[in-house]
Amino acid sequence: MLSGWTTHGRLSCPYCLGRTDAFQLKYERKTSWFDCHRRFLPIRDAYRRNKTLFRRNTIVRALPPVYLTGEQLEAQIDHYGAQETVKRGGNWHTPRNMPDGYGEHHHWHKKSIFWELPYWKDHLLRHNLDVMHIEKNFFDNIMHTILNVAGRTKDSKNSRLDLPAICKRSELHITDDGEIPFPIFRMESNANAALFRWVKEDVKFPDGYVSNLSKCVEEAQKFKGMKTHDCHVFMQRLLPFALTELLPEKVNEALASIGAFFRDLCTRTVTEEGIQQLQANIPILLCNLEKIFPPSFFDVMEHLPVHLPHEASLGGLVQFRWMYPFERFMKTLKGKAKNLARVEGSIVAGSLTEETSHFSSYYFAPKVRTKKRGTRRYDDGGVIPTYAVEGVPKNFAQIGRLAGKLREVWLSSPEDLHCAHTYILLQCEEMRTFESLFETQVREAIEGIADDDLNKRKDQHFVPWLKTQVNYDDMYYPTWFHELLQGPVSKITTAPMYFTRGYVFHAYEYGKHRTTVNYGVRVKGESDFYGILQEIIEVEFVGLVKMKCVIFKCDWFDPKEGPGIRYSKFGVVDVNAGRRYNKFEPFILASQADQVSFIPYPRVTNTGITWLSTITMVPRGRIYVRDEQPGMQQDICPEILTPDQTMDDILLIDPENRVFEDLPEDTDEGTENDEFDESDDVEDGSEDSDEASEEE
Repeated sequence: MLSGWTTHGRLSCPYCLGRTDAFQLKYERKTSWFDCHRRFLPIRDAYRRNKTLFRRNTIVRALPPVYLTGEQLEAQIDHYGAQETVKRGGNWHTPRNMPDGYGEHHHWHKKSIFWELPYWKDHLLRHNLDVMHIEKNFFDNIMHTILNVAGRTKDSKNSRLDLPAICKRSELHITDDGEIPFPIFRMESNANAALFRWVKEDVKFPDGYVSNLSKCVEEAQKFKGMKTHDCHVFMQRLLPFALTELLPEKVNEALASIGAFFRDLCTRTVTEEGIQQLQANIPILLCNLEKIFPPSFFDVMEHLPVHLPHEASLGGLVQFRWMYPFERFMKTLKGKAKNLARVEGSIVAGSLTEETSHFSSYYFAPKVRTKKRGTRRYDDGGVIPTYAVEGVPKNFAQIGRLAGKLREVWLSSPEDLHCAHTYILLQCEEMRTFESLFETQVREAIEGIADDDLNKRKDQHFVPWLKTQVNYDDMYYPTWFHELLQGPVSKITTAPMYFTRGYVFHAYEYGKHRTTVNYGVRVKGESDFYGILQEIIEVEFVGLVKMKCVIFKCDWFDPKEGPGIRYSKFGVVDVNAGRRYNKFEPFILASQADQVSFIPYPRVTNTGITWLSTITMVPRGRIYVRDEQPGMQQDICPEILTPDQTMDDILLIDPENRVFEDLPEDTDEGTENDEFDESDDVEDGSEDSDEASEEE
């Protein structure tokens, strides 16, 4: 709408303009962007010279299209004679009213009014490709094709008829008997059932992260009703590992790489080096898809990601440029339209009423509950605990709120009490001097002691040793120090829920039967620890100060890389559900815990080892300061690996399973409309654009 460039048909890309390699498929009768991405590779890249994996007998020597400046674009618009809408008239979007060469050399249907601004030609980024809808449409094409959804799949009979003239993929051609080979990018029936069963039963996220995906499975045949944000979460968090055991390795790697690309593109912190790596990777990732999927799979939504890193380098973070906030605000405005005969006036009246009520609420008594004063979903109390004395360690002044049914119980064993006391002491900055002194004395007494033995002795003897170093009546140390030394009382307070730092944590027994999971925790360190939250405990230290501290008792997975934890090249971190940490260190401070979700792999058969993929959550409403590291796994753009480039021919059918299938006939639902059948202000493939208006 703002650029004046029609985003339909062969010339739909607003960056490639008229220099595209897109072409029309004979039988599918749609525009294909197949093999349009080798030109974005380095000039000596081996993919450019390959004559078999892409378009048959084709070597690509063309350079990528140059991004035009504002002056060049305005000169091009004037050259073709595009005019402002006000000069052309209202009903101008018809073929006979288009500028000369429209549809063949260009798609300029108007000259945007923004060109009248004196600075418009100097903008480096005059419009944004909407990452939200590109990601959703890309995801829809993937799932509809691998699940063979009738009317929506990109692998139809007409698609197979187009193959002989374009690709050297004889194994996928329709046979003389009319039989259609089963491709490797299609999931078999048992894999389909495993995927849908996994989504319905095993895919669970913490509160407020995403909608209930189990409701999006329709009769175990397809996904239906997935909002744009649901597709966003599936694409970036689940796709990098979900198909590992359901599709062949090459197909899974091609699809997982696309999910990882969108995840890295949408990080909260990006670097110039990271953007440059993404820009170098995306042509390879698209070429890896082109080696497997048919030409009909590649519409403009599979092409536009090649330009997204360039826009990120100019416009910055995706979160400030995509459509989510605008679509959600549109939902808010639609909610005010009570009189459909007078939509605009109804929205204005509703907005005025809302502003008036908000203004008036400031004059009500503080005890009166209003919309502005409502309790936040993740209300943690917001007040830092204070004590009558100064200098109390910050571990006893954390913001948080216990919730649910509170119970006062006794610690299960003296070992738990000793372990909790030792851990709290060692986490206090004020104890660093004593800890160093203890380590020095142990190393002097036992020459050559290993670090593991030193830590074991520290866990066992640090507290008794510390009590011998400090006399109880020594006035040099403050009151809180002596009370901290004596340890907590055995009677504790437990709660099923705890709100802190934008998280809501549930104890395992309380949350294991819920549709959301809030009991996964991670503690960052030299090696990250992942575990299950078993108990939420508030301990109190005896004395006048009455210091209180909330700790978590957790069941830890084995943190050793290899048997206990593994890292994939797609940025996925897995933990072995069958292995546990062999030391008794169950306690952590609540302020140290990040929230994670553990999701098993979908599988057709059991392999003996159960790996759980870990997905780290972002705390809601959390603003990071400079010296803090974000809690989300991919909030900082990680080291992005160069994708694999293999020149070997891919056998696109399973040689051990030479079955044939019945592909669905093409329907109107799966075909593109003519570019003049609808208004230009509707984005291609975005018929569900209002879906993003739902809350996360």
